[in-house]
Amino acid sequence: MKLARIAKPLRSVQVRVMLAGDLNASLEHYALYYQHVHGDSVDARALIPEILRAFLDTDREFQSWSRSGAHSQQHHAPTPASTNGTTKAQP
Repeated sequence: MKLARIAKPLRSVQVRVMLAGDLNASLEHYALYYQHVHGDSVDARALIPEILRAFLDTDREFQSWSRSGAHSQQHHAPTPASTNGTTKAQP
């Protein structure tokens, strides 16, 4: 039997963000909604990764783009060598 390659999970990273006051209030309000629906209280900050995951998983345009392989074709604009705001021609 040939086993499929075992994928290593991506490492977790810590991200620090600043939320605008109204967005933070909405997040706190959503935590109350979560408690109402599920009967469990939850720290609003714990919802952020789940909200982000749900958003990415349901964004149809992103999913289509991701499946298309377009993301593997990185587009880098050429950066011409410049001096004092003038562009030099590359040999």
